[in-house]
Amino acid sequence: MDALELVKARRSIRKFKSDPIPDQVINEILEAASWAPSHRNSQPWEFAEIGPQTRASLNQLYRKVMEESVLPNPDLLPPVRQGILSLIQDFGGAPYMVAVLSRPPQDQLETVENPITVGVAVQNMCLVAWDRGVGSVWLSIGINPAARQILQVKEGYQVVAVLAMGYPEMIPPAPPRDSYQNRISNLP
Repeated sequence: MDALELVKARRSIRKFKSDPIPDQVINEILEAASWAPSHRNSQPWEFAEIGPQTRASLNQLYRKVMEESVLPNPDLLPPVRQGILSLIQDFGGAPYMVAVLSRPPQDQLETVENPITVGVAVQNMCLVAWDRGVGSVWLSIGINPAARQILQVKEGYQVVAVLAMGYPEMIPPAPPRDSYQNRISNLP
């Protein structure tokens, strides 16, 4: 599959099969992150693989946050609601979870660049996972102060993503996208 087709084909998966992901595939996904471009080749990413005890605590927090602040919204679209309901059940059954962190900045440039660079690394991970038949969903629960404690995040680090990964139980259709042509401005 060519790169643009891969980008267009990738989906966020919220319900997974229980089949484990082979270690070789996990290693390829993590290696893909290390090839993301970074300022001064700083490679500011770190990974925290989430084990069963941490996962249970994180899922309890995720469920609480979703039930208290997101699911009560009457304007929540049905597919979004269904996805959240799946994820509050042990992160959709994903057999692998990893938090992707950005190291503390050393200067003003890194304050901006580090989390952006780590976001690019996460995108690499999601694309290589998809290419290997593995789905993922990028969760933002890591910004929650209680999640930072659960994940044992050191001072100064940012949690850019919590990824739940596994083989998709179902693949949703592509959501509508605005044309890039509607977002271009031409400068003199």
